Amino acid sequence: MKQYIAALAVALALMAAGCGSQEEAAPSASPVEVALALAPKEPVAGEAITFAVTVTQDGAPVNDARSVEFELWKDGQEQHEMIPAALEKDGVYTAQKTFAEPGSYYVMYHVTARDFHNMQKHPFTVRAAGGGEPASQPAEHAAGAPDGHNSGQAADHEHGGEHGANHRHTSGVDYHFQPADTLTANEAAALTVRLTKDNQPLAKAAVRFEYWRAGEERHQFVDAAETQPGVYGASVTLPASGDYTVNVHVEKDETIHDHKEYTLHVR
Repeated sequence: MKQYIAALAVALALMAAGCGSQEEAAPSASPVEVALALAPKEPVAGEAITFAVTVTQDGAPVNDARSVEFELWKDGQEQHEMIPAALEKDGVYTAQKTFAEPGSYYVMYHVTARDFHNMQKHPFTVRAAGGGEPASQPAEHAAGAPDGHNSGQAADHEHGGEHGANHRHTSGVDYHFQPADTLTANEAAALTVRLTKDNQPLAKAAVRFEYWRAGEERHQFVDAAETQPGVYGASVTLPASGDYTVNVHVEKDETIHDHKEYTLHVR
């Protein structure tokens, strides 16, 4: 009996120790913090730029981020490029890119780590070799706004034709539309849009894609599902080759009723 009691006491002690270690290993509820840096600070066309984010939680470096990417595009252009970042040292993830043309650009980092997703947009200027100035400045610089949400980007987009002629976006929603790389007639294709507002993912919105072929009056609609905060996707089958228009409709509460058009080419 004494041996049984002793064994039971040892087992209980081991269980208590295990519970304590599990409590110590519980993930932190503190948000993940991200800081962006560019090197050189005044980039020049034709020279590599290093984009770096320092990712921390509770002041400690985060080396196990699930995904770190930089989204890059030139001011006024719809085409965006995503480049993955790699862990360089404690909490620092970097990627490089060379821009052939001087001008005004944006970078938005996307960091997914420890159940948090951080994304924020920053403007930067690429100067011409020899010190020339770019022809224009990003909207944030022109308006004197801080790095972050571009309140004029969506508002400056106008629609033509019978679908919303002279319509301007006033909701402040930023769109990043990502169709499949290759679109082929009669084959299922993925349409994805990433929505942000005030540099935060626009989650829990009602999103649908309206699409039609050039010259045709019949329009089709498909509801998009939210796959992660602010990211919505749907699969469509486009029946014939040619140019199509996709109108992304976004609604949330009573404050956001917005849409934006894109053109697709189907082989």
